[in-house]
Amino acid sequence: MRSTLIAALILTPAALAFVPPGYNRNVPPPLDDYRSAYRQFKQSQERHRSIVQSIVPPPINALSNQEIMNPGPVIPSTPSDKDNNAGSGGSDGSQLTIADILPSQRQINIFAGLTRDIESLTARLENAGHNTTLLAPLNSAMQSLPRKPWEDRPGDTTGISAAKDESKAAENLRQFVLEHVVPVSPWLEGKEHATQTLWDQQTGVQSARKIWWERRGGGETGETERKVIMPGEVVVVGVVGRVGNGEIWSLKGVVNYQ
Repeated sequence: MRSTLIAALILTPAALAFVPPGYNRNVPPPLDDYRSAYRQFKQSQERHRSIVQSIVPPPINALSNQEIMNPGPVIPSTPSDKDNNAGSGGSDGSQLTIADILPSQRQINIFAGLTRDIESLTARLENAGHNTTLLAPLNSAMQSLPRKPWEDRPGDTTGISAAKDESKAAENLRQFVLEHVVPVSPWLEGKEHATQTLWDQQTGVQSARKIWWERRGGGETGETERKVIMPGEVVVVGVVGRVGNGEIWSLKGVVNYQ
């Protein structure tokens, strides 16, 4: 009798409509529009994978409301890390990796979610033997893009539309993310330390293209000193994480993107 009553309670409309205290279902979680668009993109990919349709989990970065509102503890940098020491070191002696601390950074969690859809990059960020400087655009920068990262860029000459071809969409996304991965840490200041992004290094499409960072302002200029990624003068907000295999830099813009 007890099990029958429990089952009845579980299946009642009242039980199904239960809302946890303090949760307002009419208020969308932060970044909901962006995440909704990305979920639709991922769902369209899954429809083409009928063989594994019954066992494929939801997209890793399609976060639940609870995950968005309460992403867990933030692992802070020291005050000097955040503002003054970009490029000064690639390891803090910690056994943690970039993959360990990336999910805890609220201000860059859109980009962090995209990285988890690229298996080769996830493996790199988990590997203590591969130092990396991850250039992570702020959520505000991601939301202000003229189009989603998996959509075709202007001037695309492949003749294949990402809107109709899941492989093309996935490759566009991979390009966007890997162009924000510098496969070196510490990454020293100056054009003499210019390097290729992981995308250019792997594909060789732009073998001569390199990026570097430098300081602007400060001193006698009267301007606040800032660090910028060149070319493009993308402003570095700060180092939001420094672990054994590299650093995470937050950016006000995006790299190599029109």
